[in-house]
Amino acid sequence: MELSKKRKTEENGGGVLYTTVGTNDTVVPQPSLSSITLSPQDARRILEPFTKDQLLDVLQTVVVRDVAVLDAVRSIADSDPTQRKLFIRGIGWETATEKLRSIFSGYGELDEAIVITDKNTGKSKGYGFVTFKHIDGAVLALKEPSKKIDGRITVAQLAAAREAGNVDVSTRKIYVGNVPFEISSDRLLSHFSSYGEIEEGPLGFDKQSGKTKGFAFFVYKTEEGARNSLVDPMKNIDGHQVMCKMATDGKKGKAGGPTGMVGDAVPPPMPGSMNTGYGALPSYGGFSGGRPLPHQNPPMNSSVPVDGGGGGQGYVLDSAVAHIMEVVGLALGIILG
Repeated sequence: MELSKKRKTEENGGGVLYTTVGTNDTVVPQPSLSSITLSPQDARRILEPFTKDQLLDVLQTVVVRDVAVLDAVRSIADSDPTQRKLFIRGIGWETATEKLRSIFSGYGELDEAIVITDKNTGKSKGYGFVTFKHIDGAVLALKEPSKKIDGRITVAQLAAAREAGNVDVSTRKIYVGNVPFEISSDRLLSHFSSYGEIEEGPLGFDKQSGKTKGFAFFVYKTEEGARNSLVDPMKNIDGHQVMCKMATDGKKGKAGGPTGMVGDAVPPPMPGSMNTGYGALPSYGGFSGGRPLPHQNPPMNSSVPVDGGGGGQGYVLDSAVAHIMEVVGLALGIILG
């Protein structure tokens, strides 16, 4: 008997698909499309021929649209704390842990926020650490790494960044001399930010008193900003004459002068520590040199690669395509399930 290939769909409860066969139009119910779902394994089979870039194209779209997919991504990405932990430099002497927490909690839930203080004075040493609960909090915070906190422009970067010394600030850093002791960091910042966007500064204020030591440093975001500030090297601020020049001038000056230090933004150099252009950093979550601090977590081995820069580009799920496929597979399973 020759079978008919005619198919028809009838309204019957859940919209079941029926197929007619034979010359008498015998009706045989078939499963509807709505009752068929892909499993994560099915999704993985579909995704196997995709390139890494194609997988990322799919994943980045669904991550921002579906909270459940974002949670699936977090379950993998958050396993490496080095991708969630930030180092904050350029913190003012008066800034406390509570202020640091209030600033960075706006980007996401925090596991930890701490300003490192001097054990004798209780004042900030000029740096601190922030660890987010989820990797996306760190990503959002690093989109604008420079933040104004208590009259100082601070800089945030991944704490695990080991090659920050490759960033050359010599053409963007200026030295300001003859700074009056009564001037505030806010007033100094207000004046010099008129020449261009400040990346960090003012550095050079005493950690205990909060007063200037008679000089300060600024790092501009661009060379143009630094050049603009030096068009007139002698400036009048509230009736006081200050002198400006590139911080690299006179490299053989004595320690504590314009080239012997960069203010109180970083701890003193330690043997084996890296050269960042701002000073040496203690061992913390990937830093080299120095003795571990009591509050820090032990380093964790991870296959997740870490970007060497400090501009927020360390956000990677994993270099292995298999892990990306796992996440996309979970995402499709959530969406289609």
